[in-house]
Amino acid sequence: MPLQPHLRESIHAYCVRDLPGDLHWHVAQFAFIENEELRKRLGRAFYSARYMAKLMEAMQATSDEVHAFVKFQIAQYAAIYEAVISFLLWSTFAEHPEVKALQTHKAYKPVSAFGNLTKMQFGDEEVFTCVYRDSKTPRNSIPFKDKVDCAVRIGLVDEAYAEDIKHVYALRNLAHIESEAEKQIDVEIAQSKVGYWRIKPFLEKIASELSGAAV
Repeated sequence: MPLQPHLRESIHAYCVRDLPGDLHWHVAQFAFIENEELRKRLGRAFYSARYMAKLMEAMQATSDEVHAFVKFQIAQYAAIYEAVISFLLWSTFAEHPEVKALQTHKAYKPVSAFGNLTKMQFGDEEVFTCVYRDSKTPRNSIPFKDKVDCAVRIGLVDEAYAEDIKHVYALRNLAHIESEAEKQIDVEIAQSKVGYWRIKPFLEKIASELSGAAV
């Protein structure tokens, strides 16, 4: 059975008591995101992460009970970092040279340089002629750490906490229990706190950079 209404109200009041604002306040922290739907979802993810942290505190969760709270927070913060950086790179800064370079890699492309006149072999294998040229890298094939490094070079992310953001994202991938077991890594409260502590300077840096670019 669910808790009595007065108990639920007390827990909720505790969870929101020290938050800087309600859901709308958290959405407003992403005012620089032009996509309204994405902005709302980012705000909700931020609010949810903070609410969960306060719920963990209210329940005085310990030992194995902490795991679910911490893992949820890390997943939310990692998703926020990824969504914000990806959106800005592919929208506001889509034409920036650093973003162009991020989406480019060298690859061999087969060409029929000699038509049917020449057939080359290496041992028992046929050799084909190729050119080595720039190719476009699919966005979903670009590692998140490379996106962060690109954002640092552009000036969107402070290099001082770039590695922390990468680490939070790497921990998010431990959502795969098999991977978590293989690497024998357990998420901890301190790691979720890092995810939270970096959000404020992360958002402030981006807002400052974008407002400066607009002047």
